[in-house]
Amino acid sequence: MDKVFEGPLSWKRYFKGALPSVLSMVFLSFYTTIDGLFVSHAAGPDALAAVNIVIPLTCLFFGLAVMLATGGGAIIGEEMGEGRMDEASRDFSTLSLVLSAVLVVFTVLGLAFLRPLARILGASGRLESHVIAYMVPILIGAIPMGFKLYFEYLLRTDGFPGHAMLMSGVGLVLNVIFDALFVLVLDWGTFGAGLGTLLSILISALMGLGHFIKGRRLSFKRPRYKKGLLLKSCTNGSSEMMSELSTGVTTLAFNWVLMTLYGEDGVAAITVVMYVYYFFIAFYMGLGVAAAPQVSFSLGARDWGRMSSMLRCSLVTVLVSQVVLCGLSAGLSSPIAAVFLEPGAARDLTVVALKATSLVFLTCGLNVFASAWFTALGDGLSSALISTMRSMALPLPLIVAMPFIIAPSAAWWALPLADALTLVVTGILYKKKGTVGYVRSRKESQPFEGEAGRAIVYMDDADLGEALL
Repeated sequence: MDKVFEGPLSWKRYFKGALPSVLSMVFLSFYTTIDGLFVSHAAGPDALAAVNIVIPLTCLFFGLAVMLATGGGAIIGEEMGEGRMDEASRDFSTLSLVLSAVLVVFTVLGLAFLRPLARILGASGRLESHVIAYMVPILIGAIPMGFKLYFEYLLRTDGFPGHAMLMSGVGLVLNVIFDALFVLVLDWGTFGAGLGTLLSILISALMGLGHFIKGRRLSFKRPRYKKGLLLKSCTNGSSEMMSELSTGVTTLAFNWVLMTLYGEDGVAAITVVMYVYYFFIAFYMGLGVAAAPQVSFSLGARDWGRMSSMLRCSLVTVLVSQVVLCGLSAGLSSPIAAVFLEPGAARDLTVVALKATSLVFLTCGLNVFASAWFTALGDGLSSALISTMRSMALPLPLIVAMPFIIAPSAAWWALPLADALTLVVTGILYKKKGTVGYVRSRKESQPFEGEAGRAIVYMDDADLGEALL
């Protein structure tokens, strides 16, 4: 069995494995936050709103990358658990080639239709120059953006979460340095912020590329066509892609509605709200991506004991953190707003919005982790259902309808209500086909030909029952 994932999972080992992934996702969530922070102080709330308007575009690039990384990563992880390393490397290389081709197409199309794209994203005449200036380097950086995220996910599958964290940390530090130089010193505004993001992410992506070129375990090999690989990767990873895309779509809907209700101040307010939202969601996503490789490997190796302990540790961590993060969001609303905005209407609106949306953190952690859990098990449909409901199918109609039916301030309640309703569906899906007992019975009805699992000592039903929640 692979030494990276073998042995009992104590709380110490759980947190040691989860910390790099959580920090990686948190670092990633900081990129646009840093851009917004610098441009808001250097160029004002309009520049801050412009950075937010481009978020749906970055979500598209990240969505494609995370779809192939998580969907393909579940396949690759299971192959590694069964001892089929050569096949895992070839599948990794094939998916890398597909991602390259798709990102090139989107980059070319985006640059060709720059101004119409800015207007579709919601740029008003007052914001258009800021939006286009920021969007050009972001479009040019589509390929390194996609591969930065893709490599970080696959590094965890490969058993190197620390390297993924280093990639993300280096990129974050460089982004701060570049933004300070380009925005504050050279006064390049939103273009400088976009350029800083491009360069920092490029360097981070090259670090990941170097790891897989060396080929310690998972490595680049000659790609080959494998029937069903791309389709299964896309369907299995569709929930994570939908989560990223829906983030962009939800942001777009907020921008349109709040521009109508509050003008540019409303867009500036929702920008800060979404920064906090993405930051805390990144924590839960980190727990999910930390668990996923071990779950996929355990599935391939049929190590039900480790899978059970991973689930138990993750759920306890999520439940406790939900209460803590909700309190932090509500209690620190005024200081958070003050970091980004000068005193005025935009800051006052932001404080109200942060307090209202803080309730989302009481339920969203369970939904985010459950989506990652089902993806790791290869159940892309359940994962996609959870992700789509909480991030797009429910928020969109609530964002559009509630402010006009109830009151403008009701827009801030869309996210908490959507996640609370989704949690009901999540509980039903988990009880029906997400328990370790169900997964075990399904998997052991299939033939097992892998080498890794032969060293596993299976738990009997009594031991398994004690391990389950």
